[in-house]
Amino acid sequence: MNLGGLSPDKAPPVEAPLTLFYLMPFFLGLAGLALAWQGDQVLASRWAPAALATTHFLVLGALAPVMCGALLQMAPVLLGTPYPRVRLVARLTAAGLGLGGVLIGGGFLFTRPGLLLSGGFVAIAGLLVFLAGSYRALRVASGRRETLWAVRLAALALAVTIALGLTLAMVRYGWLELPQHLRWIDMHVAWGLAGWIGLLLAGVGMEIIPLFYITPAFAVRLKRLLPLALSALLLLVFGLPGFAASLSQSLWQGLVAALFVVHLLYNANALYVEQRRQRPRRDANLWLWQFSHLAVFAAFFAWVVDVSNSLVGILLLGGALSFVVGSLMKILPFLTWLDLQQRRVAGGHMQVSLPRLRALLPEGLANAVALTLGAAMIATLCGAMVPYLTIPGGILLMACAALLAYALARAAMIRRRVIAQFALPGRCSGGV
Repeated sequence: MNLGGLSPDKAPPVEAPLTLFYLMPFFLGLAGLALAWQGDQVLASRWAPAALATTHFLVLGALAPVMCGALLQMAPVLLGTPYPRVRLVARLTAAGLGLGGVLIGGGFLFTRPGLLLSGGFVAIAGLLVFLAGSYRALRVASGRRETLWAVRLAALALAVTIALGLTLAMVRYGWLELPQHLRWIDMHVAWGLAGWIGLLLAGVGMEIIPLFYITPAFAVRLKRLLPLALSALLLLVFGLPGFAASLSQSLWQGLVAALFVVHLLYNANALYVEQRRQRPRRDANLWLWQFSHLAVFAAFFAWVVDVSNSLVGILLLGGALSFVVGSLMKILPFLTWLDLQQRRVAGGHMQVSLPRLRALLPEGLANAVALTLGAAMIATLCGAMVPYLTIPGGILLMACAALLAYALARAAMIRRRVIAQFALPGRCSGGV
């Protein structure tokens, strides 16, 4: 691992990101349950209640918490700027996303407008806490300018996604009328998927891929132009409702193609630098990262040949999940070990030996998580041709969630066990 230019001593308390990370297995399990129960509806139409519920379980409950937690952790280490009151921000964000994600998913799944509306307000409240903390932290940051701008623009994309989601909720309940309502939904998806998720994963990926695999650095020009190009294209999306329906559709297709091209440039570069890594060994999270890159290419091809939007969405969400789960399996043991190391040095407990990174997350367990996630995605995609395959797809996703929950619980248990050793008599350097 190459820690050059980083400040691990400035890392926040490990409980802050972990509070958010713990939500991922729960919501992966809920998404798997919905898929196994109503998988045919998920693939039938992106407007089906089961499809909307599964999407929000994955985006709000599985992806968003890990992405927010990663920013809480990486802002001080990578960008040199801590979040204010980071524990409180983490708890309130986790509470909003956790409760809001359940209510929104349940509201879609069971057609309960009250659940949907209340869940929307709760989730937005949690995300606004995170955005307020992000604004205070990122506005004074100065390190790694290219990455900083990618993170700032991703946070802005999240704010826009929230605003569009609230607007669409008002339309759904008849409180507001919008011309070309479906185009506004497309805008919401574009800002959330290409902006918040895509831009943040690309910006962070261009830092952590060289960090963990000692690869060549990504080109500075790509780091600079990618966030600017994505932001410019997303701003153009706002003009679509002002055009006639037929022209608006043509312009939308052009903008989607351009957004794909920008993301394909990042993913092609990522595959290239990963092949030139100095660590020749392939592990589970490298498989997942490379699967995520290839999923974007597959989604573009599926979009070009005009297959169902559901398949394109599964590929894009599956790619995002693969990258985030792979990153989590890399970050979890490192954060756990770093926290224990800092406690050992601060308390003078140098006689206590720390577990190795591989002991915190064994290779076999990491492989099982990766294989079940990959198999779940493949089975779900095949469900478009053989509908009953969505059932094993959902079951495999629940199995992945259970394995990931076990990995998180196991690392926490080992951490508590080592901390307990610090409290034993004679464990301090100045002790008897």
